Amino acid sequence: MKRLFFCLLTIFILLAIIAEEDNLHASNGVVYRIPVTGEIDPGLVKMIEKGIREAKELGADLIIFEIDTFGGYVDSAVKIRDLLLDLPITSYTYVKGRAWSAGALITLAGNRIAMKSGSSIGAAETRPDEEKYISAFRKEFKSTAEARGKNPDIAAAMVDADIEIEGITEAGKLLTLTAIEASSHNIADLMAETINDIFIEEELEPARIITLEMTAAEKAARLVIRPTASTVLITIGIIAFLVEAFMPGFGVGGAIGILSLGIVFSSQIFYGGASWGLALLFLLGLVLILLEIFVIPGFGFAGIGGIAFVFLSIFFLFPTTELALSAISIILLSSLVAFVILVKLFGISPFWKRISLGESQTVEAGYTASDSRQDLLGKTARTITPLRPAGTADVSGRRIDVVSEGDYIDKEQVVKIIKVSGSRIVVQKTKEGDE
Repeated sequence: MKRLFFCLLTIFILLAIIAEEDNLHASNGVVYRIPVTGEIDPGLVKMIEKGIREAKELGADLIIFEIDTFGGYVDSAVKIRDLLLDLPITSYTYVKGRAWSAGALITLAGNRIAMKSGSSIGAAETRPDEEKYISAFRKEFKSTAEARGKNPDIAAAMVDADIEIEGITEAGKLLTLTAIEASSHNIADLMAETINDIFIEEELEPARIITLEMTAAEKAARLVIRPTASTVLITIGIIAFLVEAFMPGFGVGGAIGILSLGIVFSSQIFYGGASWGLALLFLLGLVLILLEIFVIPGFGFAGIGGIAFVFLSIFFLFPTTELALSAISIILLSSLVAFVILVKLFGISPFWKRISLGESQTVEAGYTASDSRQDLLGKTARTITPLRPAGTADVSGRRIDVVSEGDYIDKEQVVKIIKVSGSRIVVQKTKEGDE
């Protein structure tokens, strides 16, 4: 009898332990929250990669992507979409405000979609609005919807205004759905006023809810990689170098220039918007320009190549051709205005003298323009240098380049101009010159 009692007691204890473990599993889960807000750009891709990595390390049971965005860059949205489709952890994309344009693609990539009342999804207009871009983006929306068991035609209608779906959208209008419409048309799986509604749906009582946090440095770097901020900082950097050139000696201008450009390229490299190769190309351009200014006289191939490398690296720093050309135009115009102002304030600097012609070829200095010079025909001149057969002669106090008919004529000889053909002046030795 005692044995039977102990056996039953042991079974009861084991069942209690199992039940407690199940209860712990249900209540001790980790939920990881990742905000998807602001512009969708390379910086957001990097942050989502960081959040997913941390969620895996913590053994999270659920990841909730809280979305409120007007959209952004297509290539960044596609990268985030791929991350969500490959995610081994159950994911919810929770639309708290707007999931427009590229944000709609990210929303469709979640395992399940929850939407707050008053939120909306869609309006995925491409820029530029051309068929090749529309076609590619439409296919991304359709394939993502198919992968998640959503209506692919409704997803495609968010991108292509030519798609008409009876009772849902007319031709000529991009589709945007409210939360209620998305729920009724097999896009949203759940109406959720808070994330607690998601926990109830998943029968989950999380012990820990962790939200992805950005450090101050990460926030600053993400701000810097935005096209407007990058353009402003590059412009400041170049103008600062111009100030340094007009005010000799490495000082404030050079320091500000290095700091501004360093911030831009380090932020772009950190968030994957640029590679070290692009930064090295920019640096090589600066080195060539400095060599041209301080080592190689004049302004030639090194300077032109340096300028080309600098602006080529700036061009590839921006995500689209339109943004790159716009940024370069702003930088060039701002730098030109700054240069003119600096000239008016400080005059011609030692820097400008090194890359410009040091002597003015004026009439007072004995130079003459290469016009037709037909008025010289028949005049006499005195050779300043020997003619072998080319040389220089003095005509009434004016230095001109002349050429003999092939004979050698010594200097200080009297010659006569017998032919003028463009800039070619032919002379002949006179009898006076023989004396």
